[in-house]
Amino acid sequence: MTAARLVLALVLLAPAAEAIRVTPLVRDGDVLLSFSAPGAVTSELREAIRSGMVVTFTYDIALRRGGFLWFSRTLADTEVAASVRFDNLTRTYHVTRMVDGRVTWSESSASEDQVRGWLTDFDRLKLFPDTTLQPNAEYTVEVRARISPRRAWVLWPFGRDDAKGRAPFTYIR
Repeated sequence: MTAARLVLALVLLAPAAEAIRVTPLVRDGDVLLSFSAPGAVTSELREAIRSGMVVTFTYDIALRRGGFLWFSRTLADTEVAASVRFDNLTRTYHVTRMVDGRVTWSESSASEDQVRGWLTDFDRLKLFPDTTLQPNAEYTVEVRARISPRRAWVLWPFGRDDAKGRAPFTYIR
């Protein structure tokens, strides 16, 4: 089997990326967003992280008004990122979370499972504080994910189109 056929076979047999689960919650006029990408950390990605390479999960999040995405209007958007670096000397992972380029949280851990959660699970983030929602209107939150550096690896869990998830909700006051 040639190398090209082997790569093609691996790509075709690789599991499809799971969709991102998105759960919006509206409280006191603010949109609180929870989301998770449970299938994002594959064995190939774990190996890349353990090599000491800095890996960044970037989530582009948009709040839209309207029922269909191609007819909807974007009211607000933001970028949430989580980066991990494994220190081979101390055997610890260093994770940093950022919102729109600002560091909001940083922590270290030796637990791979805990780090996986820090990279892929986000709970009740207040991302759109200045957005005014109209009562009884339809809204959608869309989350698109990408992992970088992506060009060095063939089997990233998110393809060129990126993994995404969305959740519609009605703002009731």
